[in-house]
Amino acid sequence: MRLKNYVSMPRLLSLVANRYVFFLLFLLGYTSVMEHLGGLPSVWGAWRLEIPLLAYLYYYFNRILRPSRLQAVLAAAPIMLFYLATDVYFLLLGRLPHITEVSELPEMFRILHPSMIALVVTVIGLPLLAFIINLRKPRVILIGALPLAALILSAERWPDAFMTAFNKTQKEVVFYSDAHSTRNNGRLGMMLYNEARRKSYLEKIANYRDNPSYRQDFEKAVDVLKDENAKRNVHLLVLESFIDPTLLKGAHFSRPPADPSFTKLFGNKGGFSVSPVFGGGTAQAEFEVLCGVPALRELSGVEFDVFTGAKTYCLPNLLTQAGYETDATNSFVPDYYNSTKAYAGLGFSHTYYPQEYAKGLTSYFSNGDTTDEMYIFDGTLLSQNLAFISHKIKEHPEQPIFNYIIGIYGHTPHDINTEKRPEVIGITGKVKDEQLERAVNQYYYRTQAIAAFVNGLLKVDPHSLIILVSDHLPPLTYGPNTYNDLDYLDDQQDSIHMNRVYFIENGRAVRYSTIHHFDIPRIVLNYVSRGEYCQEHACSFKSGQDVDLDRAALRDEYLTIMAQAMGYDESAPPPGRPDGEPAPTPPATPAPSTAAGV
Repeated sequence: MRLKNYVSMPRLLSLVANRYVFFLLFLLGYTSVMEHLGGLPSVWGAWRLEIPLLAYLYYYFNRILRPSRLQAVLAAAPIMLFYLATDVYFLLLGRLPHITEVSELPEMFRILHPSMIALVVTVIGLPLLAFIINLRKPRVILIGALPLAALILSAERWPDAFMTAFNKTQKEVVFYSDAHSTRNNGRLGMMLYNEARRKSYLEKIANYRDNPSYRQDFEKAVDVLKDENAKRNVHLLVLESFIDPTLLKGAHFSRPPADPSFTKLFGNKGGFSVSPVFGGGTAQAEFEVLCGVPALRELSGVEFDVFTGAKTYCLPNLLTQAGYETDATNSFVPDYYNSTKAYAGLGFSHTYYPQEYAKGLTSYFSNGDTTDEMYIFDGTLLSQNLAFISHKIKEHPEQPIFNYIIGIYGHTPHDINTEKRPEVIGITGKVKDEQLERAVNQYYYRTQAIAAFVNGLLKVDPHSLIILVSDHLPPLTYGPNTYNDLDYLDDQQDSIHMNRVYFIENGRAVRYSTIHHFDIPRIVLNYVSRGEYCQEHACSFKSGQDVDLDRAALRDEYLTIMAQAMGYDESAPPPGRPDGEPAPTPPATPAPSTAAGV
C-alpha cells in the first residue's frame, strides 16, 4: 500500500535546515551547555513568553537586515550576545542583571584591565557593528519594533498591570533566586518583570518619605548617644575582595597565607558576614554596612546610583547628629557608583579621595606608587589614614570619630608588583587559577599592612571599636566554579556570600556568630551606647546563633531609607527634628527575630 502522507527525507532536512528552527535549537543547546557550566538555567522551560519573544526578535532582525550570506548569522548576533553577556554576568556575580544596570557599563570599563576591554570590544563590538552596517531602511525597522516597544512601554508606564498579567500568565517568580525565576520565565521575561517591579516601587515610594516610627526611634537613639559622657570612636574598614585562602579546603599552601602579625592579633577570632553580592558590586556591600538594611535592588541595580545627596536614615547620619565627626575615605575616583552624592546622603561630614583623582577637593592622602598594580596598596592607604586619624585624636581627644575606609586593592585581576611584593606563597591543588595565586600572595601583604594599621590604632585609640570586613569574594578566573572545586567552606549552602569579618573591642579581638553585612550598624550602635541600643531593639547578632533572615521583613525599612535618599516629597520634613535641629534616622519597628534598620 502506498503512503501518500509522509515527510520525505529531503523535506525533513529542509525543515531542520530552516534558519528559524536551527536558531531555536542552537539557542536551546547553548543554554543547556551553559547551565551545565554554571551559567543561567536553560531556556527549555520558558515557552510562555521567552521562546515566542526570541522567535519574534529573530524574525524581526532578519527582516531589517539586507539579504546576504551572513544574514541569518548577523540576525542571531544581538540575541546570542545578550545571552552570552547574561551568562558571563551570572558566572562572575551570581545574579541576573537588571535593565537599569546598563547605566553602570561606563563604571565597569573604568576598572577593566586593558586586555579585557580589547576582548569585550572584539567579541561584542565587531558583531554589533556588522549588524548595524547591514541594516535596511529606517521605516522597516520602526514598524517591526512596535510589538517590542509596546512590551517595554507597558512595563515602564503601567508596571502594576504588567506584573499582574505576568503573574497570571507566566510561571512562579522566585524572589530569593534569580536562577529559579529565570528557569521558569526566561532572561528577557525576568528582566522586564524586574524593571516593572522597580517602577512600581518607585511610584509608591513617596509614601515612605515620612515615617513617624523611624523618626521617633532615630531621635531617641541620637539622644542616648548624646548623653554618653565619654563617646567611643569607631574605625570601620571595608576591604575589597578580602578572601581568606585557608577556607579553600582543596588548596594547599607552601606556608600559612596570613602574615604572623595578623594571626597574632586575631587568632581564631575571625567571623563570617553574609554579603549581598559575589564577585563585584562593592557599593551594594557598602549600602548594607552603612544603612543596616538589605540591598534589595528594587529601585536600582545599585542603590547608590539613585542617591541624590538628600540625607537618609543611615549610620553616618545618626552618628553625625549625635556629635561625631564622620569621615569617609574612598580609595577610588569620586564619581564611581555615584559615591559623592551617596556619601552626602548617608550623612558623612567629610569625604576624602586620593589626590590624583580629586584635584579640586580637599584630601589627606595619595595613591603612591601603583606601578603594575592599578590600585592603591592597602598599606599605602592605611598608613596615611593612621597618621591622619592619630593627629585628629591627639589634637581633639574630646571629639568622637567615625572613621570609615573603603579600599580597592585586591580588585580583579589581582595585579601584584612582584618587585615590590615578591611571591612568597606557592599553591598546589586540583584547580590551576593564576588569579587565585596572585590573590593569595596579595593576602599575605595585605594582612601584614592591616596588622600594622590595627596595632597603630590600638596605640593611639585603645578604647575603640575596630571592624574589618570583606565587601565580597573575588570572582577569580572561573567564578563560583573555583570555590566549588576547591571546597570553599566545605561547599555549605550560599558559601560564596560568606566573607570574613573581624572585630576588636577596647583592644581585644572578639568573635560574633555569623552575621549579615547589614548587622554591622547595629553592632556599632550597641557598642557606642554601651549596650543600651540592643536593650531597646531586637539585635539578632546577640543571640549567639546563626540566623536565617527573611529579607522581605526589612522591606519597609529599605523603602523608607531609599525614599529619603532619592529626595521624594520635598514638602515632607527631612530626617531631623521639627524645630530645625537635625536628627538622624530612626530605626523602624523591629521585625520578628531581627533588628530593624538603623
